[in-house]
Amino acid sequence: MAVLLPVLVIGGVFLIFSIERATPEGYPDVKPESMARRVTGYSKGAFAALGLDRTLQPNVYDMRKGDENTLDSDFCYPDGVESIADQAEEGAYRLYHRWSVGKVAPREGSSALRSLRDHLTSTGWRITESGVGEQRHERTLKAERDGGYTIALTWEADRRRLSGGSSAPCATNPDWKESDGRYAEPSVGRPPVLTGRASK
Repeated sequence: MAVLLPVLVIGGVFLIFSIERATPEGYPDVKPESMARRVTGYSKGAFAALGLDRTLQPNVYDMRKGDENTLDSDFCYPDGVESIADQAEEGAYRLYHRWSVGKVAPREGSSALRSLRDHLTSTGWRITESGVGEQRHERTLKAERDGGYTIALTWEADRRRLSGGSSAPCATNPDWKESDGRYAEPSVGRPPVLTGRASK
């Protein structure tokens, strides 16, 4: 019996793995373009709520100035026993919209955090983290809403930089075909112009 036990355990794990591999993850079918509009819409509202007299053009990535406005996608990997295969779920993706602003004065940074918190709580977001970040000079704010969407903001006082972004949960691209390949990245387009209220 002692000899059979490891065999039974391995066989059980293999059976569970096979069942999970054959079972879809249940991600919602959402076209990447639609998801991108939703995610960047959340970012536009959050960026405007900061109250900064700034405008970020699409596809900006200038770390010398501390400015960024980029939209990107990533693959989705299954949970549970199936995760040991380390293979992305076919046709699944998730989106990230990242943005940051440099040369932000301390008073602006503190005010932006308060303003964004007020905006998020008044528009249906749940604050999940607020306070000191991993470093003493960092202040963070994170929130989520139904459906698995998140917004985050970090104020780095020593670098005078506000970094934030929004992200979406995993979804399946209904236009994905097996011939596209497991690791085909969806076309997500360009991020929008981000404008602070004071710039309008």
